[in-house]
Amino acid sequence: MPVAPPGLRWHEEVDIGIVGAGGCGLVAAHAAARADLKILIWDKSKVAGGTTALSCGMVPGAGTRMQRAAGIFETGEDLARDVLQRNRGRSDPLLIRRLCDSSAALVEWLADSRRIPLELVTHSGDPGHTQARLHAPPSRSGQALIDGLLRAHEHRSIRVRLSTPVIGLWLAADGATLGVQVKTPKKSPTNIRCGKVILATDGFGGDPELLRQHCPGAVGLTYIGAPSSSGDALRWGIDAGASALALGAYEAQATVAVGSGLLVPWDLIAHGAMLVNQRGERFADETRGPSALVADVLAQPGHVAYEIFDARVQQLVTAGNPHFATAIMPRALRRADDVAGLAKQFQIAPDALAHSVATHHATMPLVSPLYGIRVGAALLQTQGGLAIDFEARVKRPDGTVIPHLYAGGGAAVGISGTDSDGYLSGNGLLCALGWGKIAGEQAAQELLAARPTPTTAPPAPEGEPAH
Repeated sequence: MPVAPPGLRWHEEVDIGIVGAGGCGLVAAHAAARADLKILIWDKSKVAGGTTALSCGMVPGAGTRMQRAAGIFETGEDLARDVLQRNRGRSDPLLIRRLCDSSAALVEWLADSRRIPLELVTHSGDPGHTQARLHAPPSRSGQALIDGLLRAHEHRSIRVRLSTPVIGLWLAADGATLGVQVKTPKKSPTNIRCGKVILATDGFGGDPELLRQHCPGAVGLTYIGAPSSSGDALRWGIDAGASALALGAYEAQATVAVGSGLLVPWDLIAHGAMLVNQRGERFADETRGPSALVADVLAQPGHVAYEIFDARVQQLVTAGNPHFATAIMPRALRRADDVAGLAKQFQIAPDALAHSVATHHATMPLVSPLYGIRVGAALLQTQGGLAIDFEARVKRPDGTVIPHLYAGGGAAVGISGTDSDGYLSGNGLLCALGWGKIAGEQAAQELLAARPTPTTAPPAPEGEPAH
């Protein structure tokens, strides 16, 4: 978007304009909400949610009261260590520490102030977490987070406009952000002056051209993320002079149900499920984690695998994950009384499958009935984005910040390294909700600090009336 021309007509004015009504944008609005601040959220989609709504709703928090109640005592430093271990030190450790140190406060704020029911997940399934520290709604659905934030959306200073795409940013001659231009239904574009702008859009996983340009490793993967992830914030930020980092990073998952596109929870693996290929062969160590196995699945015949488990595993996962029972089982699960029956349904070589099952489950024989899900690898979201500082302010290549511009979630650089194998479960929501809260709080503080302090008249001398 060009520099705002002299005399540009502003059709509306708000204190904080937020682009994106997903988890990042909604949290930013709640964190910024003050009685004397006018906050407006725009989203081009018909419904709020974005990538957060499609997630399993698991938010990392290190040092929460939920952990302490379970006998787990840790700090943000422990979470940061695990994040850096997974991405092999290829993300800014100071930014990671900023997010991780504030993660417990984030989780407890969501639970207490926003009244979103969150519980400690005792089986994350991702071996990169050395402690149980993921917190999720009982439904294990990111939509529950969005619903909770919308229900808690009682502050009169916050308004949400859906089906209202932002076209771009307006800049001052010195590069400072002045506001946005919005396309409204059946009207010409509207210019809205903003004291602060928070870019809370998704990444660019839904834009094939940006993937080819910046993230070639994800090209060819089936995309199952939010359709709104078209890279708007990345383009606007770069046009405004921002730096962009780690654009080749992305989150892909090895176990997405073929056909439905549903993400199969990794706690199936944690409880004993195994992966085999079309030949009935177990081809990898499943405990390496959901992102690490993407390349292994893609290398199999037909680029598919089969997740095999028994009644014991099914019951354990169903008991702890209602989303699995209500959404995934009816649409993706196959059932058989024995290995031969399951092999027939999936057209897997029966003898090879029987050998793989017997070898993998030698110490714990399977309990009938048996289950299987045909899975493939898919792209969920990109992990690179605009460079930001500790307060989520967007940075230029020289390290200075673009005045009045913030970013979080998929719009900002993530904490998962530079490619596909650095993603630790929960990284996406930690960046979305964590930076959203930091950006909202910082934007509000800066606005209020810049306002003139009301002056009070000196007290009237004794015996004289006050005016």
